[in-house]
Amino acid sequence: MKTENIILRSWRESDAEALYEMCLDDALRKSGIGFYDSIADSLNAVRCWENNRGFKVIADGKDSIFIGFISLSDMGRYNGYMEMEYAVAAGYRNRGYATQAVKSMLGCGFGEMNLSAVAAWVRSHNKESARVLEKCSFTFEGRLRKHARDKSDTLCYSVLREEWENVRRNQIYK
Repeated sequence: MKTENIILRSWRESDAEALYEMCLDDALRKSGIGFYDSIADSLNAVRCWENNRGFKVIADGKDSIFIGFISLSDMGRYNGYMEMEYAVAAGYRNRGYATQAVKSMLGCGFGEMNLSAVAAWVRSHNKESARVLEKCSFTFEGRLRKHARDKSDTLCYSVLREEWENVRRNQIYK
């Protein structure tokens, strides 16, 4: 999947070191995203994700280098309901990459994976990530107080297939 500036591609073993280095970022660790304590741990994760169409690398559109990741994963609710998770390495933030990745992954989720709903949860202090979700047509559903392991609040968002399709239709006619 390709957008204006990024490519969502499958994982490669060569991404393990960049994934590990991204996980050293304190801001990422505070965001609630899972992280890896070694290159070996990162490599094990990459090997699990290599053939999973719901787990993608966000790569630079020019040279395909790793700049982050995005995933759609089963939450155990019902068939067609998944959770989105994403992260962009510190040196690539605030360039619109996360927004492009989320929109592209939603297209895949609703188009190719035939999803009904996509949920995303963010820590209340992660205002940048909440803004990405809002730009991508997610609806704020509520706040879970002291829900996170660090006792911060969690903000709950979701987007339904029909909402996504309506937004896409309106973009075509503008």
